[in-house]
Amino acid sequence: MRRKLCLAAVAAMAIPALSSAADDAPVTREEHDRVLREIEDLRRDLAELRAGRPPAPRPMGTEPGDSGDLVVAAGPGGYQGLRDKPFLATGGPKAYLGGYFDIEYRDAENARHDFRFHRLIPFIYADIHERIQFATEIEIEDGGEVSVEFAFIDLKIIEPANFRGGVILEPLGKFNLIHDSPINDLTDRPLVSQFVIPTTFHEIGVGLFGNLTPPEAEWDVKYEVYLTSGFKGLDDAGNTAISVNNGLRDARAAEESLGTRSYDDINNSFAGVGRVSVSPLLGTEVGISAHTGTYDESSENNLTIVAVDGLYTIPQFRVADVPVGPIEVLGEAAYDFIERDDLARASGIPGDLWGYYGQVNYHFMPSFLTDNLPELFLPESTFTLVGRWDHVDLDEARRYRVTTGLNFRPIESTVFKFDYQMNWGSGTAPETTDDDAFVFSLASYF
Repeated sequence: MRRKLCLAAVAAMAIPALSSAADDAPVTREEHDRVLREIEDLRRDLAELRAGRPPAPRPMGTEPGDSGDLVVAAGPGGYQGLRDKPFLATGGPKAYLGGYFDIEYRDAENARHDFRFHRLIPFIYADIHERIQFATEIEIEDGGEVSVEFAFIDLKIIEPANFRGGVILEPLGKFNLIHDSPINDLTDRPLVSQFVIPTTFHEIGVGLFGNLTPPEAEWDVKYEVYLTSGFKGLDDAGNTAISVNNGLRDARAAEESLGTRSYDDINNSFAGVGRVSVSPLLGTEVGISAHTGTYDESSENNLTIVAVDGLYTIPQFRVADVPVGPIEVLGEAAYDFIERDDLARASGIPGDLWGYYGQVNYHFMPSFLTDNLPELFLPESTFTLVGRWDHVDLDEARRYRVTTGLNFRPIESTVFKFDYQMNWGSGTAPETTDDDAFVFSLASYF
C-alpha cells in the first residue's frame, strides 16, 4: 500500500508539468526530457527512503530534474545515450587528470644530433566508489604513436588482500614500477630495464596486492601477484621475437609480433608474476620478484625471470657545519632462464639474458644560490649528482655503460637533466653499441 501511495505521489508531481504544457502547445523535447529527469530524481529519492536513508541533498536553487543534462529513460540498464553516463550524475568530482612529458636532445658520437619529443603521458584516475578505483596511463610517443600503458580497476577488500584487474604494470623489478621520466635522475633507462626486463612491461591480468605489515611493526612488507598472458617469443614456423640485439623487448605482450595483435597471447598457457618488498625503515627497501610462463606457440618452452632490487638512503648529515646529502644508493639485477627445444635452438632463441645496474645519487643545494637568486632557486630546489654503471649479457653479446649526470629540480616534479654516457660492447655485441653520447632532457609532471 505504501509503495502505491509513493508512486502515486511521483505521478502527481510529474503529470502537471505535462498537462500544463499540453494546454498551450505540443510537448517539446526539452519539456519531455525535464519530466523524465524529475521522475528519475524522485525515483532515486524514493529508493533512499525505502533504504531508511534521507535523500541526497541537491544544490541550493535547484528543483527535481535540475541535475545537469542527465537523461534517463527506457533502454538497456536505464541508459540511452551519450549524456546519461553515470559520472554525469555525481554530486562532485570523481575523476582526476594529470600526467607527464619529456623532451630530449641527444648528441651521439656516431649519429647526428637530434631533438626528440619523446613522451606525452596523460593519467586518468577515478574514484568510482570509496572502495573501487580506476587508473589508466596513455602513452603518446614521438608525437603520434599511442598505446595504453596500464588501465585497471582496484577493489579494496582488506589491507592484506585487494583485487586488481586489467592492463597491469608488471611488478617485475622496482624500476618497471617507477619508470616515469620526472622521477628518475638520468634520462635513459638502465640497460637491464631495456633488454632483460623490457620496461615498460605491461600485460592483461588479474590478481591481488596488499600490505602484510604486522601490527605495530616499524617496517613494511608489501606484495603484488597476478595471473597474466605471458611473453610471445616463438611461433611454430620458427619466427622469433627474442634476440641478442633486442633481448625480450619485441616479445612483450603489448607488442604486435609473430602475427598477433597487441595484448594477444600466442598460446593457451597463462603466466604468473609477483613481487615482495620489505622496507625496514624510511628510504630503504629490498624487493624480490619473478615472472614465469611459456613463451612459444606450442607451450613447450618456459621463460622465467628473477629479479632483485634495492635502495638505501643515507640521510643528510653535516661536515664542519656544512650539510651533506642525502645520498641514495640503488640498483637492480635480473636473470632470464630460457628453455629451448630443438626448434627454439634452430630458430636462434638465446640461451640466457642477464644484467644489472648500480647507481649513486647525491642531492645538494648550495645556500648561496637560494640566498642570492631566490627567483630561480626556490626553497625546495635541489641539484643531484648521479653516477651509474650498467652491464647486460645477452647470450655473450655484452654491453656496458658508464653514465655521469647532473640535474636541477626547481621543484620536485620538474627536472632538467644533463648526462654523459660512455658505451661499449664485447663478444657478439653489434658495433653500434660503441657510441658515446651527451644527453639533455626536460621532464615534468603536470
